[in-house]
Amino acid sequence: MPTLHSKRFVQSLARSQRHRTTFQETSGQKALIYEGELEMMARFVSDYPDSETGGDLFGFWTHSGSPVIEYVLGPGTGAQHEHAAFYQESPYLLEAGTRLHALHGLQHIGTWHSHHRLELSRPSHGDSVTMQRALERHGFHSWLLTICTFTENTDRVELRGYLYHAGGAESYEQTTWLFLPGSSPLRAALEAAADVPFLLPRTETALFEAIPGSSFAASAAPTESVAPAFPSTSFMSTPEGRKEFHLFFEHLSSIEPRLEIWQREDGRVGVCLERDGYIFDIVFPHSYPIVNPVIEYQPAHVPPGQEEAWKTPRTLYTTVERTDDAAARIEELTQCTENLIAGFLKNRETGASPGAAERKG
Repeated sequence: MPTLHSKRFVQSLARSQRHRTTFQETSGQKALIYEGELEMMARFVSDYPDSETGGDLFGFWTHSGSPVIEYVLGPGTGAQHEHAAFYQESPYLLEAGTRLHALHGLQHIGTWHSHHRLELSRPSHGDSVTMQRALERHGFHSWLLTICTFTENTDRVELRGYLYHAGGAESYEQTTWLFLPGSSPLRAALEAAADVPFLLPRTETALFEAIPGSSFAASAAPTESVAPAFPSTSFMSTPEGRKEFHLFFEHLSSIEPRLEIWQREDGRVGVCLERDGYIFDIVFPHSYPIVNPVIEYQPAHVPPGQEEAWKTPRTLYTTVERTDDAAARIEELTQCTENLIAGFLKNRETGASPGAAERKG
C-alpha cells in the first residue's frame, strides 16, 4: 500500500475539491470585496425592507478583469425608493465619486440595488438594458451589478454579483465572491475625515450571505472557521500585504482552479495545489517581498520504499526581481511559479535533473 500524504495536505485537497464542485456551477469570474462592505450593503437594504434601495461600488480592476470593491456607497438623501424601482441621487453620486477618486484613486466599477421581497434574485430585463447602456455611454469595458434580496420569511440579506461586458448584448455572468477579511481600510480613513459627507445606514447590524462565496481568510485548521492571526513582522499584518497575497491567489487561480489557502503554525501563509500526482505549496515568508516565496512539493501518494526519502518536502526556489510595483511583482511571481512547476513535471517525465532550483527540504 502506498503511503498517503500528510493529513494537512489531504484535508486541503478535499476542501479544494468541495470548493471546485460548488463553484463550477457558476462563472469563473470573481469579485473581491471586504466582508465589512458586504455587511454595509445588507444594512442599507435592511433600511428599506419593502421598497428598493441601492447605491454604487468603488474600487479597481485586476489585470485579469476581476473587480475589487473597496467602498460601497449607499443611497443619497434625495434618492427615490419605489416598490419595484430605485433611482440614485445624481449630485450625491457625483460628489462622492469625485472625493473617492481624489482621495484614494478609486474608480466607479459598479452599482447595487435591492429586490427586497420581489422573489427576483437575478437582474431584471430592465436592469440588463440599463447596464449595457451605461457601458456604451461611458466606454467602460465591464460593469458589476449586485442584486440584494431577503431570504424567504427572514431578514437575512442575500447578495449576488453579476458582471456585464461591453458588447455583451445585455448578457451577464454571475461572479463568485472572494471575501477580504475585516473592514475596508479606506472606509475607516474616510470616516475619520470630518469633511466627507458620506451617509451611513440607519440599521446597525444585518445578517447577510454572499452567494456563491469563498473566504480568503487562512485557517490553521481547515475544518474550523476562525480568523487568522499574523505576527507583527509579517507582510500579512498590513492591508497592502494581504491585498497582494489575495492578488497572487486570483492570478494563479486563472491558471490552476484547484487552489487552497492555508496558514502554518508559525503564521506563514501559502497556496496549495495538486498537479500530475504531486502537491505543491507556494510558501510566503513573513519578510515577503524582501525574501521570495518558495515552492515545496511532495507526491500525493508516496511510492512504496520511498517513505524515508519523502519525510520532508523538497523545494523549488522562485526568482522575482525587486520592484516597488506590487502588480508587476505578482505577475512575475505567478509566471515564475507556473514555469517552475511545469519544468519540474517535465523533467520528471524525461528523467532529466531538475537543476539547481530544487533541493530537499
